[in-house]
Amino acid sequence: MGTLGSQPERNKYRAGSESLGYFLEDAAELAKKHKISIEAVISAKHALELERQNNIAVQNGDYTDEQAGGIGEILSRIAAALESNV
Repeated sequence: MGTLGSQPERNKYRAGSESLGYFLEDAAELAKKHKISIEAVISAKHALELERQNNIAVQNGDYTDEQAGGIGEILSRIAAALESNV
């Protein structure tokens, strides 16, 4: 994890028509394998994507809490140093 001010650049992802073609081919294979409709496969994929997004949000919250805690610790040390000099 990068620290504030030194985070690595994020990868840029783009899904084009080629990706869609691969996805639909995979969806058709899964539908046949599990004897369900392609729509059911797409719905399941959507559910997995929602779970992935939730996991990312939770992880982001953990990182934010960690960084806020670090900043709070620094501010506490600064306040203590200032108080001891008064």
